[in-house]
Amino acid sequence: MSKKHQRSLNIGKFLMIMLSFGASAQVQNNGSLYIAEGGVMYIANSGFAFGAAPAQTATSRASSNGVLAFAGNATWSNASAAHFVDGYIRYYGTSPFIAPVGDNIYAPAGITPSDNSGVDAAYFNEAPSAVGTALNSAVSAISGVEYWKISGAGSSVISLTWRASSGLSSMLLTPSLSYITIAGYNGSEWVEIPSFFDNTSILGGTSSVTVGSVTSLGAVNLSGYQAFTIAVKENASCFPMVASSGNTKVWNGTDWLPGAPGLNDPVVINQPYSDGSFSCYSVTLNADITLADGDKLEVANGFSGTGKVIMSSGASLLQRSPSGVPPAIEMTKVTNPMRRFDYVFLSSPLNDFATFFQQINSPANVAVNGAFGTYPLSSFYNLYTDGDANNSVTVTASNVPVGRGFAATVDPLQGPYAISNEPHSWDLEKYPVHIKAAGTANNGTITVPVPTAAGWVRIGNPYPSPMNAEKLLDAMGDNFRKTIYFWTYNSPRQSWANVSGNYNAADYAIFNYTGGVAACPTCQVPTGYVATMQSVYVRKLNPGAITFSLTNCLRELDGNNNFFRTAQNAEGKYRINMSGATTFSQVLVAYDADRTYGYDNGYDSARMPGGLTSELNTMVEGQNSGYAIQTRPAFEINDVVPVQVVQRADEVMSLSLVETTGVFQSGTIGIYVHDKVLDVYHNLGTDGPYTFVQPQGTDNARFEIVYMDESLGTNDLKKTRTVAYTYNKYFNAQSGRNMAHIEIYDLAGRLVEEYGNINATSVVRPFNHAQAVYLAKIKMEDGTVVSQKLINY
Repeated sequence: MSKKHQRSLNIGKFLMIMLSFGASAQVQNNGSLYIAEGGVMYIANSGFAFGAAPAQTATSRASSNGVLAFAGNATWSNASAAHFVDGYIRYYGTSPFIAPVGDNIYAPAGITPSDNSGVDAAYFNEAPSAVGTALNSAVSAISGVEYWKISGAGSSVISLTWRASSGLSSMLLTPSLSYITIAGYNGSEWVEIPSFFDNTSILGGTSSVTVGSVTSLGAVNLSGYQAFTIAVKENASCFPMVASSGNTKVWNGTDWLPGAPGLNDPVVINQPYSDGSFSCYSVTLNADITLADGDKLEVANGFSGTGKVIMSSGASLLQRSPSGVPPAIEMTKVTNPMRRFDYVFLSSPLNDFATFFQQINSPANVAVNGAFGTYPLSSFYNLYTDGDANNSVTVTASNVPVGRGFAATVDPLQGPYAISNEPHSWDLEKYPVHIKAAGTANNGTITVPVPTAAGWVRIGNPYPSPMNAEKLLDAMGDNFRKTIYFWTYNSPRQSWANVSGNYNAADYAIFNYTGGVAACPTCQVPTGYVATMQSVYVRKLNPGAITFSLTNCLRELDGNNNFFRTAQNAEGKYRINMSGATTFSQVLVAYDADRTYGYDNGYDSARMPGGLTSELNTMVEGQNSGYAIQTRPAFEINDVVPVQVVQRADEVMSLSLVETTGVFQSGTIGIYVHDKVLDVYHNLGTDGPYTFVQPQGTDNARFEIVYMDESLGTNDLKKTRTVAYTYNKYFNAQSGRNMAHIEIYDLAGRLVEEYGNINATSVVRPFNHAQAVYLAKIKMEDGTVVSQKLINY
């Protein structure tokens, strides 16, 4: 049965109409339905169908507004941009419900009430300033075009939707939906409602900057807010602009007169300045400013005058205004110590690449140990950048746009290095290379063109201040793998000749939104900054001519002291190292409720292909290659992380836990490596490194990471099991208890090997004996003895 309304129906003031039909019944409005002030149309257990245009459904928006009300099991259908509730709905259930509301445009909201006392919702296609203008410090911007009124006596999870007319792209300074949130007006200011964008919108489809939805992370107390709108979190913003105070502060060579400047004060430098960090509104350079390592100069607007800013390697200069005039700079960058043939990824900090190109090729600007002009040539040669065909091309004065990068190699025939072409004569001799760049600095928006082909491309930091790596991932857009690769030149070149395999791709440190992994035991884990004059590798996914923009929003004051340098929602993270005589490989595993077991761009990162040393990886569902960084969904104690070992040398390996955060930090959650070949469970947190050997090749089946709640005291992971074996002239033993002493006998009863002072749960020792059967007697620290038969192949 259905009821079709094809004529105008006006539900008057203080009148309630209750419609209750069978389970298959529905009310269909094909005409004009208006619910006046105080009126209620109640859909009890049927459906409400929105008919085709020009049908209309509206309610009064007065203080005692009309309402189209839905019982908990009532439904609606066919709401669209042509027909929706222009006014208020009410929902009396506790299941997720989409309110089909709008105001000239269709703008649904989602509600999941905590009780059935009723929640009202309406949409207003007007600026939220009609409700209030003040923003809490946690909110950097709110919508300028729309808001919702969602009210009730109880609480509810709420979802707000956006569309192209919402203008999210103009609100977001970096195109990442992770900065989107819900703001509620509490009577005095718009405050952040903890929220996260929906990967799949509540209306279906993938959320993007043009269409999508955002949902509160929990139930919101509706009585505390007058309205809700879409907002941007404060950490997404650029540095806020300030106005000039008009109170000029002057540096006279010894003091600031009449006092030290603040961020809104113009300053005049009349004598050379080298007195440390300061902030100001603008700078008149009648003399030079010198910034030492760690010094920071923050300027709200711009520079004028004939002086320059002289910057050391670890100094930073940040301008807030994108239209502020940048200064002349003289920056000296110092690399980490480099061997002959080592190369570094560079980027121009000057607004004219031709000038930087001339300087990078001059011995007056590039020299080992800063000995400018001492040697006949620049310390660098073989400059290469990325071509349009996914190829390397020689750098010229005009083919590296500002914001892109290139590789520069240390000249093997240049002093003060020893000049020898004997293999590996260059392995140990290292010196820092000093690079002096002089010219006009970059400031404001820089449009970066990207090579046409899909593939690897170097992106550089063009500013005289560090660049935030997470914001760089945002700025690049969706046509990139959201992973940054930092080249560390940790391993020496393999041969003098130009042959493939000369460099080790394992020397790339890796960074994404979740965090980073290091490239060597003493290398730094990337912490989220790209230093001045540095470039990094990223991978473009699809062919085509594209550009993206770098802005002052990406700039930071800190982070320039690293020449190669986190996910905030992660429940917990840990890193595991695999180490051997010639190997170091690190993985990062994290848990985040917004991620999946499959590939999540920006949260799962594969290794750079071309590694020469062994690798430790984890496996991502649906992917064939191993991953250095993996972010899995919400943590569950029964989760199992598949592990891949790529063995490229015959060496003894060890797995060790080096860092834990979140749910893993207290030690209550035990992190175990499960060796499925030996059927050993080893607690990396309490039992120390797990040592093993295995044949060369790729093994995806031997190891996995599992967990146990240690607070339960019911360890069923076979910790008491002891396994011993020999492989490749090594004796190996693993146990859930500390071993004290091991004796190995042949079948004649003769003692052939003895290992003492072990005090560990795993041991690997040389075993150079004939192929035969042996007996190992393993004495534990608790006095028990375990015997194991060995077959030495």
